[in-house]
Amino acid sequence: MLVTSTKRSHMLIGLLLVGTLFLALRLPGIHLPYHQDEWKNISASASVATAGQFFAHPPFMQMLFVAGHEFFGADYFRAFPLLFSIGAGFLLFAVVKRRAGEAAAWWSALLFTVCFYNIFGSLQADVDGAILPFVFLLAVYFYDRYVAAAEAASRRKWLGILIAVSLAGLLIKLSFILVIGALLLDYLWTYRRDMLAKRTAMAAGGSIGFGAVYIAALYLIHAVYPAFDINFMIGHANQFAGANGRNWTQIFVQAVKAVYYLSPLLIVPLVFISKDIVRRTRPFILYIALGFVFYFVLFDFSQGALDKYLMFSIVPLAALAGIVIAEIFKGLRFPESRENDGEPRTFPVVAIITGLVIAVTLVSLNFLPQTVAALYPKTEWFSKVLHGHWNVLTPLTGGSGPLGFYISFLFIAVSFIVSIALAAAAMAKKQWRVPFMVAIVIIGLTYNTVFSEELLLGKLNGSSADVMHRTVAFISKTPSVTPVLSYNDIGSHELSVIGKYGGRFYATPDFEEGHKKKFADYRYYMVIDIPHLYEDGFYGRFFATCTPLFNAFSGRITGRVYDCPATTTQATAAATVPAAK
Repeated sequence: MLVTSTKRSHMLIGLLLVGTLFLALRLPGIHLPYHQDEWKNISASASVATAGQFFAHPPFMQMLFVAGHEFFGADYFRAFPLLFSIGAGFLLFAVVKRRAGEAAAWWSALLFTVCFYNIFGSLQADVDGAILPFVFLLAVYFYDRYVAAAEAASRRKWLGILIAVSLAGLLIKLSFILVIGALLLDYLWTYRRDMLAKRTAMAAGGSIGFGAVYIAALYLIHAVYPAFDINFMIGHANQFAGANGRNWTQIFVQAVKAVYYLSPLLIVPLVFISKDIVRRTRPFILYIALGFVFYFVLFDFSQGALDKYLMFSIVPLAALAGIVIAEIFKGLRFPESRENDGEPRTFPVVAIITGLVIAVTLVSLNFLPQTVAALYPKTEWFSKVLHGHWNVLTPLTGGSGPLGFYISFLFIAVSFIVSIALAAAAMAKKQWRVPFMVAIVIIGLTYNTVFSEELLLGKLNGSSADVMHRTVAFISKTPSVTPVLSYNDIGSHELSVIGKYGGRFYATPDFEEGHKKKFADYRYYMVIDIPHLYEDGFYGRFFATCTPLFNAFSGRITGRVYDCPATTTQATAAATVPAAK
């Protein structure tokens, strides 16, 4: 009894410590500026009417956002997804503990806590980073209870709850079909030897019945909640059918960005997955596999925020990597001990010191001279990387946030290369697995810390939030500067609050012709220069002819307010002046 009580106390203390770290890494981001689609989601959630006109997803999404806006308001809306992410953390611990043991649960929870992708997702004003992972884990939790139940009455209870959770997930976003598919495939594989004709027919009938209930629920909700438009939802889904051809370059860039965000800590340990781990984590693996097919094969998401959609991978990868690390460290004791087979286990102090030395070296790479290359044309950035000029800053931004920040590509690349090299060596020699995995974990923690610091504070390469706030403050106290066009739609919320938001422009080649006409109607522009504007392109040449009214700097990020009074003449001149060689 005393042992049980002590163990429970230790678990509570551990959960408290991990929870404190979880909040410490996220609370500083509660007041991060909303960016592009984030602000649209929040502003549309101000009322049921505006939500119905904006949200093109199933009805529960807009209902959740309207409720979140009502409870937290626009200024603290990031607390809304954060609550779901906290719940997801507890559920991840519970699910992994049931499937792989307590040590694996602790490691999975820790990886979930420190992973930058999840820190970002926990704060994003959308459903992909926090709400959908919470419902996914809820479904897995009740699925496990259903499978483990011995009595028929208990199985019926858990199955009913599982169906309700699955229905709710699908009423939040259509991509939740991936979760349902993963659990169904896992069930069919688990009971493949017992799948008699009767049971197979029941499973098929149940799936058809679930689909019918879902469709009926959509029409019922539409009847009692007219703000939801079924045709609007279907039209939005159809735009990803890929009939117009895919932009494979954009797909590649967005996928690589997701890999950056996941970090070596969630990817490199996967090379050590065993058959036993596959067996215990099959729903997670199936979820990743179905997601890959869904996002890269079946539909075209090159025109969407693919890096946001790929957040679905955070939870399953945190679970898989956590279980792998726990297996490698299984039985590790201090001081040096011996394994059951009599082979000495490497005392990890040297590995810890080595890992720390590597981590310090990696961080120091960020202080080398860095080049700021324009994102458009993409050939400039790719050319530098392909020619070995790796000390170039990589702009990380997107249509669904966050506000852009810079990370050194040299730091990213070397972190992955060193981690992969250590893993390859550990695969070649089994006794190296513990010390090298210690080093990989330290490198991964360092990597995620640097990413999180730049998102939240920007002390290494600059804070776009700080530059934006100072630039908007100047516009606010200068009555003549209005209306203002914003580059990359940065600060749209802040400019709207002071009544000076005139619109947005994007410095991509596709928009040049339209912007030549649009610029003729505006005089004032706010340019928070991330991604960096290409000096020799149309936009760089255009602003070179304008008068800067205000300049703000933070690291390698600049903010300027331009006065371009003769816009028609300037736009024409910028379009005809040949690019500098």
